[in-house]
This record gives sequence, structure tokens and C-alpha cells, in this order.
Amino acid sequence: MTTTENMTLAKAPVTAAAMAEAAKALATAIGDDTRLKFEFGNEQRFEWDYRPHVRAGVPLMDMSPAARAAAMRLIDVSVGGRASEKAAGIMSLESTLADHEALDGTGVAGRPRDPARYYFVIYGDPGGKAPWGWQVDGHHVSLNYTIVDGEYVAVTPTFFGANPAHSLHGANAGFRALPEEEDVARDLLHALTDDQRKIAVLDPIAPSDILTDSNARVTPGEAKGIALSALEGSQRDKLVSLVHVYVDRMTDEIAANQWRKLESDGLDTVKFAWMGSGKSREGHYYAVQGPRFLIEYDNTQNDANHIHSVWRDYISDWGDDLLGKHYSDAGSSHGHDH
Repeated sequence: MTTTENMTLAKAPVTAAAMAEAAKALATAIGDDTRLKFEFGNEQRFEWDYRPHVRAGVPLMDMSPAARAAAMRLIDVSVGGRASEKAAGIMSLESTLADHEALDGTGVAGRPRDPARYYFVIYGDPGGKAPWGWQVDGHHVSLNYTIVDGEYVAVTPTFFGANPAHSLHGANAGFRALPEEEDVARDLLHALTDDQRKIAVLDPIAPSDILTDSNARVTPGEAKGIALSALEGSQRDKLVSLVHVYVDRMTDEIAANQWRKLESDGLDTVKFAWMGSGKSREGHYYAVQGPRFLIEYDNTQNDANHIHSVWRDYISDWGDDLLGKHYSDAGSSHGHDH
């Protein structure tokens, strides 16, 4: 697929406009806090992590009620409705995790669990033709958006995690923030024949975390596992459904574009790989890899009750392809400032 075709399939003017409006509203509500906005070219834009620590930006805990509402509105207009629920659920799990750690004695001094420790930052000026972006980053939620020419949107890296994956104590006992990420993949695994499983299952032991960690960029390695082309009927549907779990985290407009990209690249080449146990509450990992994307999921920590899941795009993480086209066009427009 050419860069121009990638640009076309990244066009999401409705979502871009909604994000710009919501980002401006957040900036207004925050006021003169200098932690919120940075130049778009700041290399800090590529820093993200899913572990608990202090980040760039303004945390919810330092915001007024109006600013908190504006921050959550920015998430709402940037992801699909189900993903918005997931993000809110993951954030709320910080209180649940504090209860779990108090009960089992696994808490760490100086590492508070707080649903308000999620940091928002804006790079560049929302709206207009100049590139800009925004990020929310915190324990188990990292959303990173790049908007180019006012209507092209890149959405990766996108990370959702959950600890506990399945709440065991307290008022929300039984709650699962990321059920589809786990259940759809295991359903696919169990739908494979013995011979297919020999191809898909790479190792009886799962790695301790997603292999790409929180790297700023990832490079495509050899795709391993069983290809969609080797599946039949409902098996194929289950793998397609698993990819949709991640793609459909975005708005309908962006999700439709992303799916067209995957179809254009060829779904039959997409591979599914599994490591670890096929049983619930036993350590397991899977990856789904295509020509342009990688999905990773790991659930091994805390007695396999702690999920990490990420969606990466080799071509368009941080809007690399969109920005390349934007700056190339700007350089050939006789000095016209985009």
C-alpha cells in the first residue's frame, strides 16, 4: 500500500474535529498549568509506559471537577463506546488493587494506587493544519493520538491492561475490565484441531510480559503461529473477531478505516500465536501479527490475574507515515507553511 493510500485510509475528519474541540476545552479548564502543553516536536511525545510512575502532563488528581470532566470527555470522543467503558473500568481498578494488596500484603511502600493518577498532555495546538497530538498515560492505560492536516489520525501505540483482571474482593468482586481480550483468544485456541494447535502454540511457558514492552517503536520480526489462511469456517471468524476486539477500541470512523487497511494488506497472512496454558488463571500469552500491525497480550503476573495488551502499527505508530507525507508535501510547496 502506498503512503498516499495509507493517508486516505487514515482520514477521520469527524473524530479529528471532536478531539480538537475536546482538547481545547481541556486546555481552557486547566488554565495556565504549564505541564499540559508542549511543542509538537518535543521528543517526550514518544515516551509512554503502562507501569505506575509519574509522567509528563497534568494528572486527574490535580484537576478541578470541570477539568476532570473535560479530560474524560477527550477520551470519550477519541475511542469507541466500549473502549471508553474499558478505560474508565481500568482506572477504577486502582482502588480495587489497593484493596487486594492490603488483603494479601503485596503492596509496595511509596507506590500508591489512585484512580486519579492518569496524566494528560497535549502536543502542539489542537485544530488547524499543523500536526498536533495528545496522550493520556497511567497505570494500564496509554492512548497516543497524532492528528495531521486537521483530518488524518494515527492511534497507536494503544495499551489497555488490568490488575486485577478478575476482581476477587470488595464491592466490585467479579468485575472484569478486559473480558473479550482474554475470552475471544482462548475460544479461538480451543477451536483449533490438535494439528493446528501444534502450529499455533509456540511454547508451553508464557513470557512474563509483552515482548515489545513500552518501546517507543517496534520493528516487525518474523510472524509466527498459524495463519488465517490455514483456518476454516468459524475458526476464521474467531480470529477476525479477536482482531476486531482491538481495532474496535477506536471510534467507528477510525475503526472502519483501520479495518480497510488490514483487508488491503491481506487478512489471510495474519498469524495467531499462543504461549502458556490454555486454562483460565494460568499464565498465558498471545500475539496476532499482520504485515503492518502487532497485537500482544500477556496474563502471567499475580497468579495470571494481571493483563497487559497492546496494539502497535509498524507503519503508523506516532503518525510516522502521515507526518512523512505532510512534511514532504510542505517541502515541495514552494515554502508554503503548513
